[in-house]
Amino acid sequence: MMSCDEVPMTSNTSRRRYELDWLRVLAILIVFVYHSSRFFNLGDWHVKNINTFVWVEIWNVFATRWMMPLFFIISGAGLFYAIGKSTEWRKFYVDKFMRLMIPLLIGSVTHAALQIYLERSSHGQYSGSFFSFLPEYFNGVYLDIAMPGNFAFHGMHLWYLLFLFLYSLICYRLFIWFKGSGREILNRITSFFAIPGLMYLGFPLPLLIMKALIPKAVLEVGSGGWGFLYYIWFLISGFIIVSSNRLQQEIVNQRWISLVIGVGLSTAYLYQLFSPSRLIFPTGATNWIYIFLSFFSAWCWLFTILGFSMKFLAFDRPLLRSTNEGVMPFYILHQTVLLGIGYFVMTWVINDVAKWVIVLISSFIVIITMYMLFIRKFDVLRFLFGMKTTRPFYDVFRKRSVLIVLPVLYVGLIVFAASNQDGSSAAMPLMYDSEKDILLSAESITDKSSTGVRVVNDDGASNGKAIEFFSGASQHARSQPEVYVEIRFSAPTGRYIVWLRGKTDINNGYTDSVWVQVDDQIGTQTRSARMGNWLDVHPAGVYGWAGDTDDPVAVLLKHTGDHKIRIQPRQTPHRIDQIWLSRSQHRIPNTVDPIK
Repeated sequence: MMSCDEVPMTSNTSRRRYELDWLRVLAILIVFVYHSSRFFNLGDWHVKNINTFVWVEIWNVFATRWMMPLFFIISGAGLFYAIGKSTEWRKFYVDKFMRLMIPLLIGSVTHAALQIYLERSSHGQYSGSFFSFLPEYFNGVYLDIAMPGNFAFHGMHLWYLLFLFLYSLICYRLFIWFKGSGREILNRITSFFAIPGLMYLGFPLPLLIMKALIPKAVLEVGSGGWGFLYYIWFLISGFIIVSSNRLQQEIVNQRWISLVIGVGLSTAYLYQLFSPSRLIFPTGATNWIYIFLSFFSAWCWLFTILGFSMKFLAFDRPLLRSTNEGVMPFYILHQTVLLGIGYFVMTWVINDVAKWVIVLISSFIVIITMYMLFIRKFDVLRFLFGMKTTRPFYDVFRKRSVLIVLPVLYVGLIVFAASNQDGSSAAMPLMYDSEKDILLSAESITDKSSTGVRVVNDDGASNGKAIEFFSGASQHARSQPEVYVEIRFSAPTGRYIVWLRGKTDINNGYTDSVWVQVDDQIGTQTRSARMGNWLDVHPAGVYGWAGDTDDPVAVLLKHTGDHKIRIQPRQTPHRIDQIWLSRSQHRIPNTVDPIK
């Protein structure tokens, strides 16, 4: 007899997994809410509200841990049902290309272009019309917010489609093998994971191994708070989970335990990140504590979501069928519509909660209207948005020549944009806000080492004095440096872009950079910002502004009150006369003058 906690489950490909359909719908709504809140979080985004809030940042950090991993788990589960022993490779490739890459290719030259334009306009990097911006869209490859390069080959938020397409091709043979001759191996894996308690160790373990063995620069390539290699494990995990009734049942049985552990670990993780007291772990605690909390809390929330959905959402409704079909168009449209409406609403002088409500509701109405009136009804639009069509005309995209030409064209656009990068970062006027920005100088020093650094008189400095580092350079930031300067200051929560005004009198590239740490970075040897390199943008003997050379370096102040910044020399000798924490200076100032 089935106990009250047991649910009927099967890995039989003939049964529709309605809970996955419900999860897909709910997940896209969570992404929609998440992106609508990014106008107000501490971190940077394409368009920002003038006021930001730490509680929104806490929600963003929390959601980032499990939101996109959930998408890939659902996708991996879908591949289990899509792939059969006899699935022909070409048919599989064509289907994935048409459903994923066609929307991405179209989106990379439509939706993404509009988003980049809105970002450049809101960040003071472009002042013309959208149509005048279009020729510049293929000037350089877009890599991050406020950075040089415009062509977003990943389609901005559509990067998920690119990743899923690549993962599907990479994992195809593995999944075919798992469902065929490798079925016994898959059964052993799932049997191990299904042992009570071991799923909490087994699923996070590959993430920990990757973190320990793979260089950070490779591991964290990606978006959504994780990285390309991390996401592929979540996809494989989705395949593994739905292949075993026993494992699914264990996830359902442990759903409350998963919830309790997830709440506990997330509370510890978030408190450690945002509390100035650091009562749980000392500031200099090993980075592996953060990694443990991050990975294990993420999986606990994933088990919680999967467990409750398999228990309570395994049912069909007419509404589910229509909404599930509209998930892809909703996903493709949502960020573009949010940014388009938010670009105007964020300038209004009204309550910030009212701004969020207006953007959220109006964007939802616009998206649903566009889908119901246009996308759903016309085959051409259905095709461009990754939906099934009825017209045989689209069989042209199943021809080998077309399937070769389109990827070649896509790669060609990327190569063209990359080669069209002029290598320069557009400077912008110095935009100092005395009410919101923080300005520090030699007079602001609260502590410094007894060797390697001094305060000197300098007629070229802003107040006639400058910080001079003359020895003790280190190629790595140190937890207990021999040479340093520390400055304590008060500031509200928010994202601040750090700019240093400095110089070196020696005309070579090995004298002009420092390590900068803020708050919880201090006392560690990780997450330090390399800044300076004034000689790359200013001649020797001349004071000038720099971030990471001419690129912005941002820090998050996660609480209102007292903060601390530490500067260590990476190279010597050089001088610094002003340290500027700005709310809006997204590009290097177009002047060498100090802030008055």
